[in-house]
Amino acid sequence: MSVSRLNRAQQAYSVTPARPSARERHQHARDDAASLTERDRELIYQATGQQIGEGQPNAGWINSLAAAIAADRAAGRLAPGQEVTPAYLRDLSRRWEQAAPGRNPVAGYLEPALRYLSQRGDGNRLDVTA
Repeated sequence: MSVSRLNRAQQAYSVTPARPSARERHQHARDDAASLTERDRELIYQATGQQIGEGQPNAGWINSLAAAIAADRAAGRLAPGQEVTPAYLRDLSRRWEQAAPGRNPVAGYLEPALRYLSQRGDGNRLDVTA
């Protein structure tokens, strides 16, 4: 087989990655940050120390708790008006543990987030208006 035929064969069988690159995943997380509510942003700040500006797509790097909440908001798992609750946070952590045992990126933020919700005093309310 000639070199030119080899090059054409390689081009015909180019393989695209099965999962998005880290850069693409990071871009999606930053874009999803625009869907965070004001209360989400306060929870994230209290649990992680990171402030995320309101309604800012491409807000820069965001931590894993912010990215997870933003992704759930963007995907509709957290409806508009639905508050983040202790049950939601525990379920989020459980989902990560099941998906990647020992590699839960929100585990370190779980206790501070739960503590903030309990101090706020309304973390157990259920919003039925949504």
